[in-house]
Parts: sequence; structure tokens; C-alpha cells
Amino acid sequence: MTYPIVRKTYQAAEIEIDPGEVLRYLGYKKDLVTAEDISQVEAFIPEARAAIKPAACWGRFAVQLHPKNKITFPYGEVISKDLSRNLAGCSEIFLFAATIGLEYDRLVQRARISSMAKASFLNAIGAASVENVCDQLNEELRQLAAGEGKSLRPRYSAGYGDYTLENQRGIFDLLTPSKYIGLALKDNLIMVPEKSVTAVIGIEIKE
Repeated sequence: MTYPIVRKTYQAAEIEIDPGEVLRYLGYKKDLVTAEDISQVEAFIPEARAAIKPAACWGRFAVQLHPKNKITFPYGEVISKDLSRNLAGCSEIFLFAATIGLEYDRLVQRARISSMAKASFLNAIGAASVENVCDQLNEELRQLAAGEGKSLRPRYSAGYGDYTLENQRGIFDLLTPSKYIGLALKDNLIMVPEKSVTAVIGIEIKE
């Protein structure tokens, strides 16, 4: 069965920005975080939120798992022990791409000119924000699968473990996110906008 690519947009106000999560991205240890640290993050959140333009697109595709960690995707064959383990028992996947938009990249670039410290905070806020977009979409897909009596495996991104970053090319070929959410892939496999994520989610039938 062939499924369409679905575009999803969110309001910036819907994105949860947890100061503790932002500080984690900056390398702070949870038990050493102070109220002053939290306040420092919170001071940047209004400006950051004003630049966030959250959007995502996703599709549903068939996959086949073979011996010796080989996986057949619609974009070609992949050898990955880590992803094979993650997708064990799955014959379908969701692929998605999510971003908070190009305006956020520009905000961080402007901040670098005047304050690298501010740019670092904004960078971490952006990372936490796009992860929250992924979390929200993941939950919507979980509910969709649950309505069919199925469950989802943890999402897995190219560049983790032995599922190489080169797989971004195949993911982009399938999803065409430039068409749906303005997300492009450079020759060096860097995504533009930078605060973007792609991932594979296995769909499995509940026991």
C-alpha cells in the first residue's frame, strides 16, 4: 500500500522549552543547576520563541529485514546491526523530518556577532525545541499506530550507531522535505535549516 507524505505545522507557543533540558544540551550536570542558571535560560526564551517556525513531514513505508543485518528500504539496501536490532519485528516504518525553520538559524548567526555566550544559549534552546517538535509528532504517530493495534519502536536517526549519515540522502529522496517544510540537504550532509531532525520509527504489531 502506498501512503502520501503528510505535512504538519505547529504554533511556536505549542513548543515546550524546558530550561533544564536546555542546560543539559549545554553540558550542565542536573544536580549542579542553580536557579540563576534557569533564569539565564528563561531570559532568552521569548526571543527564541519568536523565531521558531515548527514544521514536520512524515511518510509510511514498507521495509524488509534480512539475515546479516541487511535492511531493504524503499531507497535501497542498508547494512546496520544497530538499526536491525531496533526494527526487529517490523515490516513498516514511519520516516519523518522536523525543523524549527531558517529564521532560527539567522537568529543564532546574528547572536554570534555580538555574543558567543548568547549564541550558545540560543543554539541549545533550538536543539531542545526541535526535539520537542519530534516528541509531539512521535506521540501523534504512536496514537495513529495504536488505533491499528500496533506500537512503535524508539525513533532512530541517521548518524547514530552504524546507521550512517549517508542514509540522509535516501531519507530525503523519499520524503522530499524541501517540498513540504523547506528542509534541504547539502552535499556535506548538513541539513538547512540546521535545527532539524530526521528519523526512522519502526511500526510493530502488538503481541
